[in-house]
Amino acid sequence: MTGAGLAAALRFDWLTRERARAYAAVILATTLAVVVLRIVMSLLGAGPLGIPIDSDFISFWAASKLSLAGDAQNVYTIQIHWDVERTVLPDTGYSAFLYPPVWLLLCLPLALAPFWWSLSGFLAATGFGYWWVTRRLLPDAGVAFLAFPAVIMNVVYGQNGLLTTALFGGGLLALGRRPLLAGLCFGCLAYKPHLAAVVPIALIAGRHWRAMAATAVTGTVLIAASAAVFGLGTWQAFVAEAPFARSVLEHGLATQIGWESFFRAVVQMGGGLPLAYAVQGVVAAAALTALVVACRRRPDAVTAMLPLATLACSPFLLAYDLALLALPMAWLVREGRARGFNGWDKLVLCLAFAAPIASVLASRAGAPVVGPVAIAALFLAVTRAWWRRPAAQP
Repeated sequence: MTGAGLAAALRFDWLTRERARAYAAVILATTLAVVVLRIVMSLLGAGPLGIPIDSDFISFWAASKLSLAGDAQNVYTIQIHWDVERTVLPDTGYSAFLYPPVWLLLCLPLALAPFWWSLSGFLAATGFGYWWVTRRLLPDAGVAFLAFPAVIMNVVYGQNGLLTTALFGGGLLALGRRPLLAGLCFGCLAYKPHLAAVVPIALIAGRHWRAMAATAVTGTVLIAASAAVFGLGTWQAFVAEAPFARSVLEHGLATQIGWESFFRAVVQMGGGLPLAYAVQGVVAAAALTALVVACRRRPDAVTAMLPLATLACSPFLLAYDLALLALPMAWLVREGRARGFNGWDKLVLCLAFAAPIASVLASRAGAPVVGPVAIAALFLAVTRAWWRRPAAQP
């Protein structure tokens, strides 16, 4: 192969829209096979790929069970919460409930149904939200977004990354014409404050004042409602659990899921905690600066930059959270189709697409996390696109 041919191959010039669709269909079929295998293996008490048959969703379901019994405060008492989890999955390890009572409020009805039915309904509802948003962003790529490995991560672990992506995407889609609806979507992210924290910065930078007001009102109402329903003692218990949450972060517990933050990357590569916090701070400052500039220079780029800045800024980030990468990937594909792909855009898109499953496999092998590399590469590709072409898309 000539030098020019090798360069073309590395730029993924061979990856046409038709081939991308075909590969996505194969990946989706494989994903569905893994889901079926997991269900079958669960009946036999084993798990494919060495993943134990359990689900983080058990934490949400057990929290609902305690809350419906009038014992919401003990959701944050490890032994009591774990005892309820083991009534359904006797051999499972503990799945901590590290969320504020806002998520407890949203989880409240889950235990009204048996565990497996509740899990199925939760994944169906959040999966539909994710599918609807990504279809709106890139109508002809529905199969590709369903094949995105972050989807199977959320299914396997029973997590809420698809819901988070649906709320971010819904808010971004509504931001221009329906700011109150956008604020409602963003405000509901109060259940995951470490990912919601960047949203106000983007709204203020873009002068989306009505959306900002709606976000603040929605978040405040949810916080007040959770306090009214469960009592202030539940919030006090959540705050008292903060040292445990910090220990989970700093000591890298739940490594089988795959840590994705720059903080954990430094720690896993042998850096100490002070260095990890410093690197995370520098990365966050750079991401926020780029986000603010993008909101002024290329307003439509907020669809890509807000999710990327959110992922870059959070030290607490796991593989299922990488579902958010679907939003900047959709934006970059649309940009590439309209104005031409830059040199390495397709390679970066493939890296981001594979990152969720690659990071889990790397984590289980004891290797440094993959997620930060994918986040940084996609961040640079998106930034290059809007910086070179500042005019808003028609």
